[in-house]
Amino acid sequence: MNKKIKTVAILGGGPVACTLAIQLLRKDIRPVMFYVPKQTTQLATLLVGESTVPAIVPILQLLGVEDEVRAYSELKPGATVNMGPDHNFYFHFSQINNGLPQYAYNIPRDRFDATLLEAARKAGVKVVEAAAKVEKIEGTDKVKLSDESLAAAGDVFSGQPDLIVDATGRLRFLPKLLGIKGIEGGRKDTALFAHVDKTQLDFKGHVHSTRLDHGWSWRIPLPGRTSVGIVIPSEHLPKFGATKEERYDNLLKQDSVLSKVAAGAKRLTPVMEHANYQLVSERIMGENWVLVGDTAGFIDPVFSSGLLIGLQGAVLLAETIQKGSPAAFEHYRVEVTRHLKIWHGIVDSFYDGKLFNAALVGEKLKKKYPLFFKVVPYFENNFGRIFTGAVSNVPFNIEVMRRFVSWSAGKEDYRTMRIYS
Repeated sequence: MNKKIKTVAILGGGPVACTLAIQLLRKDIRPVMFYVPKQTTQLATLLVGESTVPAIVPILQLLGVEDEVRAYSELKPGATVNMGPDHNFYFHFSQINNGLPQYAYNIPRDRFDATLLEAARKAGVKVVEAAAKVEKIEGTDKVKLSDESLAAAGDVFSGQPDLIVDATGRLRFLPKLLGIKGIEGGRKDTALFAHVDKTQLDFKGHVHSTRLDHGWSWRIPLPGRTSVGIVIPSEHLPKFGATKEERYDNLLKQDSVLSKVAAGAKRLTPVMEHANYQLVSERIMGENWVLVGDTAGFIDPVFSSGLLIGLQGAVLLAETIQKGSPAAFEHYRVEVTRHLKIWHGIVDSFYDGKLFNAALVGEKLKKKYPLFFKVVPYFENNFGRIFTGAVSNVPFNIEVMRRFVSWSAGKEDYRTMRIYS
């Protein structure tokens, strides 16, 4: 990619695609978004990514949509992790000093996605409400739009677009077309989630991540309801019923933890099921195409980082396209890969117990050496960065985390904090 990029075809119409399109237009690059509108059903309202982190707020401000998002969302002042009856960890954003806003939002995803799509339209982005037809150019690493899709774009393109971006998320359109494999996570879990009328919460607005008899659960307070998700090793599902609704309802009643925190909860929606929610594409760019957001890679939702990684990737890709040089695209590849690797490492340490073993050791050290922790506030300003989304921004911080987690594993039996298979 040595020529100046003037036109871009974006496959997809979700938040990542819209963010990229808006930013490109601001840089005098002409984008066209191709997407198929979702059907308006109860199931369509259920999307992973309902809980955001403080690091996403500056992006909402950049796009000019924060006020609208605030109006229909639940304010999120922190995060709670319940690892057992005697091990509860609370992270209040107001106590974490990392230069970010001291709040985030729990968002109804259907409304959030609609807000960003409307923002793209208002900005002047050309939106084609149809799936793009893309063909592989044999003997090359290039792809092209069909004549039908070019015609649908109107006069935006003069011939083929200079670049095609895949923002189709877990559909992974270009990877499937080009035969690009995805690297899956080591665990074989299934996520079931739905909205219920009420649950127990330790703190208003906090996202709650809770260890279960097998796997873990999220509770995300939304206006008038709570999103409750259950991530469980797939081999345990048959014992709870034949359908996803039966399994979900029985887990709420039969799991020793959920039966307490969701006692009497009434399910308000159908149940959504995901069996593939941790994957990274082996390649994320080629001669005239590039992947962004979940298409490039998506991770376990335990730390609410998926939407952040996607939107940050969209902002970075817009800057990359403006520069247009091979060095700029290589920087994009390295940064996206680095962020995914860091978050995968954090997620792995959550499942094997080492991460919250480190939190436990940190709490004990803080009580034993209170004066030291006033000078070096490790626990709040480094461990807490995981929950604000800032942990992967500074290499020094992540290296401190790695070293402390490794050191802590020798101080306590970290297996007592693992997520049970």
